[in-house]
Amino acid sequence: MMTKGKEGQLLSSVKHAMQILRLFKLNQNELGVTEIANKLDLPKGTAHRLIKTLTRENFLTKNPRTNRYRLGLSLLTLGGVISVHTEIYQEALPLLQSLVHTLKETAHICLLEKTEVVYLLRVENQATVPLVTRIGRRNPVHCTSEGLVILAYQHEDRINQLLTTPLYPYTLKTITDPDKLKLELEKIRERGYSLTVDHFYEGFVSIAVPIRDYTEEVVSSLAVIGPTSRITESDYPIFIEQIKKVAEQISELLGYYKEDTSF
Repeated sequence: MMTKGKEGQLLSSVKHAMQILRLFKLNQNELGVTEIANKLDLPKGTAHRLIKTLTRENFLTKNPRTNRYRLGLSLLTLGGVISVHTEIYQEALPLLQSLVHTLKETAHICLLEKTEVVYLLRVENQATVPLVTRIGRRNPVHCTSEGLVILAYQHEDRINQLLTTPLYPYTLKTITDPDKLKLELEKIRERGYSLTVDHFYEGFVSIAVPIRDYTEEVVSSLAVIGPTSRITESDYPIFIEQIKKVAEQISELLGYYKEDTSF
C-alpha cells in the first residue's frame, strides 16, 4: 500500500508533468530544460527527470538539432490534439485537397513514432476504397512508404533501432531482411521518395516524399495511397512529381527554406 508521503510525491510529479506539457504553445513549440525549470520554478534536476520520463513515454520528443523539446505523438494517439502540429499542418489542408483533386487518390500527412508511422491528416478521394489508415492510426514503418521515407532521413542510431526489431512479413513482398531494408533506405535518400507496392496490404501502392521543417530535418511525410488497379506503373512519374511539389509547399509552411543553387 502506498503511504501518504509517497502518494503526495506522485501527485506532485503528475501535476508538474501536466504543467510542463501546458507550457508548449503554437508560438513556443520548443523549450529547453533550463527554460522549463525557470518557467515552473522547479529545480533543474527535477525538471530534467520529468522531461526524461515524458520523452520516454512519447509525450515529449527531443529535437536532436537544437537539443530542445517539443510535444510528442502520444497525445495524438490518446485522442487529443497536438496544437503545435495540427494547427500548422491544418494550413496544408487546401494543398492536400488540391492534390487529391488532381490525382484522384487519398492523401495523408504522417509522422514517425518509434517503429510506427502515425497518420495526422487524411483527405479522401470521392471514389475511395477501404484503406487501413485513419487519423491517429499507427502502422508499421518497415513496410509503408509513408514510414520508410521519414526513417530514411533519421540519424543512424534511430535507423539501427528499427533494424534490430522483428520485421513482420505482412505480405510476400514485405522486406524483412535488415540489410535489404537498409539498402532500400539508401535508395530512398538517393531518389527523394519511397514507393511500395503490395508491401503492407496486397493490391495497394503507396508513394511518399519527405516534409522538412525550419530546422531542415525531415519531420513528416506526404503520401498518396490507392489500389494498383487505378495507380499503374505508367502513373508513377506524374504522381511523384505532384506529390513532391505539394510536399515542398508544405515544408515552406513549416518554415523550411530551400536554397537556390541554380546560380
